[in-house]
Amino acid sequence: MHTLDELRTHNREISDLLDVLSVLVEQDNLRSNPYFCELLSRFHDKVWTHLVLDDNELYSELLEQADSKSKAQALQFHDRAREIKKRFGHYVRHWCHPQDRQDTQAFQDESREIFRMIREQIRYEDEKMFPLLAELQGG
Repeated sequence: MHTLDELRTHNREISDLLDVLSVLVEQDNLRSNPYFCELLSRFHDKVWTHLVLDDNELYSELLEQADSKSKAQALQFHDRAREIKKRFGHYVRHWCHPQDRQDTQAFQDESREIFRMIREQIRYEDEKMFPLLAELQGG
């Protein structure tokens, strides 16, 4: 079982990678670098793994033991995580082909949207979910 501190560390790592990728998608010469998609794929794996850990280890506990308001927040978080996993998976499969990234504006727009969704999810987790879990776990 992962601790809240470990999950907070994951969130910081995800945020740091978001900062780097946000710069890369805006720069044509960097976006076409062969390591871009490798980094993007690693980032996708990190986000996906984190969201699965959240669901399996911590939020299931919240759904079992928390009050109805907290359960509603956990369900909302879960639904948003599921949407991110679906959209982000499609995004990586679609845009990690050099020929697909020729439509620069569409690529940048979708990148910004996906990155915004991930940032919002991390912020929601840090500000809403982690405090609920800490309270539930008695600290």
